[in-house]
Amino acid sequence: MAEASHRRTEESLVQYELCFVVAGANVSDDAAVSVLADQLDAILSRAAGVELLTLLSEGTNAIDAARHAVVSCRVHVPELIFLRLDRDLVGIPEIAERTGRSRQNVTQWVTGKRHNDLTPFPAPEGTVGRARVWLWTEVNAWLRQLELDDGVAHPSRDDMTDIDYMLRHDRLRTLEGPPLLGGAWPYSQVRDSVLCWGDQASIVVGKALTPQSEPTTTTGAVDLLRVGR
Repeated sequence: MAEASHRRTEESLVQYELCFVVAGANVSDDAAVSVLADQLDAILSRAAGVELLTLLSEGTNAIDAARHAVVSCRVHVPELIFLRLDRDLVGIPEIAERTGRSRQNVTQWVTGKRHNDLTPFPAPEGTVGRARVWLWTEVNAWLRQLELDDGVAHPSRDDMTDIDYMLRHDRLRTLEGPPLLGGAWPYSQVRDSVLCWGDQASIVVGKALTPQSEPTTTTGAVDLLRVGR
């Protein structure tokens, strides 16, 4: 694991904006809201009855950044349950608002009537009523050609799928014991577990896993879970 950690520090780290759908804490929990804001500059919010946790996290890739975000948050709020990433769907009004352009301009981007020399505008994710909606991460990537993006790295569609899988695996693992992706307490029993770290899968063998120390691992023995790129 020391080798993996050393390799990670040598690689270029990217700061990602991550928005998780969470449970176990909400905006009414003053202690959780305060400690997350003070220690991690993370924001707990609620939208349409769903609890969201938004923060910036660095990593060699989006999966690595998500893993470190989860571990860091659980150091301060162990009861947090990370369900999935919020997809941040946007329609033409939201795109116009975020870019400071008119809805007519955005519609022209979508239809290809403006900037048709660029790559095609992303395909919509679906419709809400009669309105089309898009993944903001894909729209933002397209806007980068016009220098109208928000200047923040976001997980790609594939990244989000991989991160959701990682979080689901963590929840299933938690049914048998403490969370796989860190927590405020160590493992109390000797067991083999999958540790997601960037672009590799490792087997944690009989070591206590705490937020303050990384376990000894045997890498490459069994490719149980490959979530990186």
